[in-house]
Amino acid sequence: MSNDMKPRILIVEDDPDLRTILRLQLLSQGWEVEEAVNGAEGFAAVRANPPACVILDLMMPVMDGFGFLKRARSLMDLQDVPILILTASEDERNKIRGFQYQADAYMSKPYDLEELTEEVRRLLATERMV
Repeated sequence: MSNDMKPRILIVEDDPDLRTILRLQLLSQGWEVEEAVNGAEGFAAVRANPPACVILDLMMPVMDGFGFLKRARSLMDLQDVPILILTASEDERNKIRGFQYQADAYMSKPYDLEELTEEVRRLLATERMV
């Protein structure tokens, strides 16, 4: 990604209020934002145009976050896209499973917007090099 391009963040979240909060926070940082309402829509979006980073909910209709992760990480051109799981699940097994499916970071809801911003910034700075 060239330095003059704004990083594009894909939010995969079924709750419209949370998508709005995330979108406004990310836009305030100068990043571009794309949104998807479920894992299937999100997977189609990353296939069409891989973003700089994905913020992924786990519990969604149509395709959950684990389905998204499994499919995204099975494709060579998506293995290096940083994925941050952002979920209301407090089940430690989901965190372990998320990392087994190669998520790069995990945060629980409710979350602090500044912490989330710093985590996205960290993921953007440490994008895996091919």
